[in-house]
Amino acid sequence: MTATRQTTPLPFRPGRAPVHLPPLARYLPRLPEGAAAAWLKETLPPGGWVIDPFGASPQLAVEAARAGYRILVAANNPIARFLIEMAAAPPSPENLKAALAELAAAKRAGEEQERIEPHLRALYLTACDECGREIEARAFVWEKDAKAPAARIYRCPHCGRAGEYPATPDDIQRAARFAVAGPHRARALERVAPAGDENRPHAEEALDAYIPRAVYALFTLINKLASLPLQAEARRNLAALLLAACDRASALWPVGGRSRPKQLSVAPRFREHNLWLALEEAIPLWGSGAAPVPLSIWPEPPPETGGICLYEGPLRDLAADLGRVPLEAVVSALPRPNQAFWTLSALWSGWLWGRTALGAFAAVLRRRRYDWAWHTTALADALTHLAANLPEGAPFFGLVTESEQGFDLAALLAAELAGFSLQGYALRPASGQSQYLWRRGPARDPTQTPGENPRIVRAAALETLRQRGQPGHYLHLQAAAVQSLARNRTLLLAAMDAADLYNETRSTLEFGLTFQHGFLRFEGKENSLEAGQWWPREPGEAAAPLADRLEKSLVQYLLDQPGQTLETIDAALCAAFPGIDTPPADSLRALLDSYAEPDANGRFSLRGADAPKTRRADLDELRSLLVQLGQSLGYQTEESEQAVRWRDDQPPEDWHFRVNASALLGELAGNPPAADKRFLVHPGGRARLLLHKLGRDPRLRQQIETDGWRFLTFRLVRRLGQTQNLTRAALAGMLDLDPLAEEATQLALF
Repeated sequence: MTATRQTTPLPFRPGRAPVHLPPLARYLPRLPEGAAAAWLKETLPPGGWVIDPFGASPQLAVEAARAGYRILVAANNPIARFLIEMAAAPPSPENLKAALAELAAAKRAGEEQERIEPHLRALYLTACDECGREIEARAFVWEKDAKAPAARIYRCPHCGRAGEYPATPDDIQRAARFAVAGPHRARALERVAPAGDENRPHAEEALDAYIPRAVYALFTLINKLASLPLQAEARRNLAALLLAACDRASALWPVGGRSRPKQLSVAPRFREHNLWLALEEAIPLWGSGAAPVPLSIWPEPPPETGGICLYEGPLRDLAADLGRVPLEAVVSALPRPNQAFWTLSALWSGWLWGRTALGAFAAVLRRRRYDWAWHTTALADALTHLAANLPEGAPFFGLVTESEQGFDLAALLAAELAGFSLQGYALRPASGQSQYLWRRGPARDPTQTPGENPRIVRAAALETLRQRGQPGHYLHLQAAAVQSLARNRTLLLAAMDAADLYNETRSTLEFGLTFQHGFLRFEGKENSLEAGQWWPREPGEAAAPLADRLEKSLVQYLLDQPGQTLETIDAALCAAFPGIDTPPADSLRALLDSYAEPDANGRFSLRGADAPKTRRADLDELRSLLVQLGQSLGYQTEESEQAVRWRDDQPPEDWHFRVNASALLGELAGNPPAADKRFLVHPGGRARLLLHKLGRDPRLRQQIETDGWRFLTFRLVRRLGQTQNLTRAALAGMLDLDPLAEEATQLALF
C-alpha cells in the first residue's frame, strides 16, 4: 500500500517579524523570531543539549540559549563565528561610540597633523547644486565598468536640498586619484593570499567587487586598527564596525534593485557608500541593547541554565568528539549556497584578522559554482557525520528560509541520505518559509527498482491536494512525494550518489506531476515548476477548501478569545491547521481585515457588525428586502433560509439570490441552482476577502465564472429597496454598477 499521509502533521511555528535586523542581515537566513525556541520548548526540557551543525544563523543560537538550552554550534566560516560571538555578547552603543572615537582621533600613518576621521570624510566631498557649499555625499552612483561616478546622493545640511544628482567634474577628478593597482590593493591581497598562493588569482577576482577608492578607505582604517594600542573589547568593537564597513564598501549594492546578493557580480548601477558614515550607521546594528548569553569555546560547556558552545571549524572535524555531550536534538537554519557571502567572508576574515584566520575556509575562494545537486552532496556529507553520533529517534527541526524547489529538495534528500526520516512538514511558500521535522532512523537499504516512483509521486500529490481542498504550491507536492517515496523505500536508489539522486528525483517529480498523470496547472510557466498552482484533473472527494475552513475557524476564535494579538492568532491558527493546511500569511491578513478590528494596542476582536446576532438580523432583513423588491417588480418570489428566488413566466426569468454573511465560496462552486441569473449577496466588508479567495484559487475562480455567479453588496440591496419607481430595465443597469471590487470603489458608485 502506498504511504502518502504525514504521520503527525507538523504545526508551523510562525514566530514574529524581527524588530532589529542584525549586521550583515542581507546574507543571513530570514528567520522569524521565536520559531526555533517555540519548537524546543514543546520538544525538550530546558537544560538539554542541542546542536546546530551549520551555524548559519546567530539569531537561532542566541534564541536557543535564551530559552534555556545548551546549544553546540559548528561554524566553519570565521565571519559566521564572529557574528555569533557578537550576538551572544552585544556591545553597548556607548562602548561602540567610544571605540569609534579612538579611531577617529588617531593620526594617519606618516601624517602627524591629520586625523583619520576628517581624512576619510574628505574622500566623499561634493558641492551642493543649490547653495554651492561643500558637503559630504552619502554615496556615489557608478555604472558597471565605468572609470568615474555618474551621480552622487546627498542631503545638504545648509539648504536642505536632497536627492540624486549628476556627478560634477570635481567628483570625477577626486575618484580618479585612486589607482586600481595601488599599495592598498596589494595590502588587501597580501592579507588573504600572498603572491604565489594558489588562492591568489581567486582573491584578485573577488577584490574586483571593490572600486579603488573603497579599497583605499578600507585599508586606511584596517591598517590603523592594527597599529592602535587598544583593549581587547575596544578592538573587537572596532572590528565589528569595520566588518559592516567592508560590506558597505563593496559594489554589491544595486541602485533600485535586490540587495540580497547570492553571486559575486557587480550590478549594472551600484552605490559607493560613504564609509565613515557606514561606520557611524553600524553602531545601532551591533549595539542592539540585548542581554548577553553565556558563550564558551568547545570543549568547555556552557552552564546548564543555557548557553552557546562554539566549535570553530566544520562539523566533520567535530564529529569524532560528539560523544562527549548527550545530544538530544538538532535545530538548524539550513544554509543555502551563497557564493557572494562565502567569498567575501574569506576576504573580510583575512583583512580583519590575517590569513591564518581563514584556515581551510580559504577553499571557498576557488569555488565559483554552487548548484543544487552540489548542495545536496554538501548537506548530506555534513548530516551523515552528525547522524552517526545521535541516538535513534533524535528529532531534527530544520528551517529553510527563502525556500524554493531546489533548496527544499536538496534539504529533503540530504536528510534522507544521512539517515533522517521525514516526520512532518509545514510550509508557507509565499513567505519563503519551510519547516521540516526529521528523526534519526535506522539504516535503510537502497532499492534497485524505482519503477513505481511516478505512481507513488502521483498518489502522494493527489492525496495532498484533496486534503487541502484547493490548488496547492509545488513545494507542498514535492514534500509529500519525497516523504512517500522514502516510506515506500524507493527514494534511495542503489549505487547513486547525492548529486545524481537530486537530478533523478527532480526528473521523477516532473514526470509524475503532469497533465498525462492527472494534474491541472493554473498559471504555470514552462521553465519554472514553482510558478502557478496544481490541482487534480479528477479531484473526487476533496475536502472543503482550506480558505473556507480557515474563515470559519478564525470567526469562532475571535468569538471565543477576543482581544488577541496578530502573533497569538497566527500561532493558534497554525496549531489548528498543521502540515499541508498551514494558513498562508496573506490569507490570515485578509480574514482579519474582513472580520476584525484592532484596538489601540493592536489586539483584534470581532467587528460589532459581524456579531452573530447582528448578522442574523442582517440576513433576515436582506431576504425580506429582496422579497419586497421582487414583488414590487412583478416577480413571483420564494424565500428559504439562505436564498430568495424571483420568477416570471412572461418572458421566462429565474433569479436566485444567495444571502451570505460570510465569504464561503466552496459550497457554491460546481453546484449552481437552477436559475438564469445567480447572485451572491454579501456584506461590503467581505469584498476584499472574496477577491483574495478568487485570486488565490484559480480553480474556484474559474468555477464561479462558469456557474455564472455575480456579487451584490448588502448596501446596494438596501439602496435598491429605497429607490422609488424602480423598473426592471433600471435594475439591470444598477446591478452592473456593483462589480466585486474593493469597498472604497463601491462606495464611490452612488
